[in-house]
Amino acid sequence: MMIIITGTPGVGKSSVTKYLDEQLPDSEVISINSLLEDYDLNLGTDEKRGYKIVDTESMIPIVDQIKHENKDKLIIFEGHLAQDYPGSDMIVILRCNPMVLKERLDSRNWSDSKVHENVSAEILGICSQESFDTYGDIIQEVDTSDKSISEVGNIIINIINQKQAYSYGEIDYLSEYFEYLN
Repeated sequence: MMIIITGTPGVGKSSVTKYLDEQLPDSEVISINSLLEDYDLNLGTDEKRGYKIVDTESMIPIVDQIKHENKDKLIIFEGHLAQDYPGSDMIVILRCNPMVLKERLDSRNWSDSKVHENVSAEILGICSQESFDTYGDIIQEVDTSDKSISEVGNIIINIINQKQAYSYGEIDYLSEYFEYLN
């Protein structure tokens, strides 16, 4: 089984995935950041935004191979662009209240424009929409705003074990934070 954990930068993907790796010892974690480095998937840098450009087309066969080599394990694929991989069994989008997210991103000393772009993406639910476009109704959304890493991790374990469900579309920040988009 493969699960993708994705979301806007700052929602807690890497921290939660580390927790899941500790709690689920028979799992295999794939980080899009490690793939970027290990397989030279960096196509350069978006000069305006300061982001690395990921070769997602070349990423797909690499993830397919890792998935094939670990077919008896739970595979957790984590990263902001992980939803671009089309062969997962489940996808969990981590969401965060935009003002909480802004605080988290500000603490990274990112530029105001980079913070604003990511907070705007969260308000608009970009990761959720992109995931829905690929996966339809098998996606789930978990709000990390006021939860600890272990709480979010345990929710995801319950989702994997089909003990809880967090349906797509329940989290909506647009009406409350629309003015931030200007």
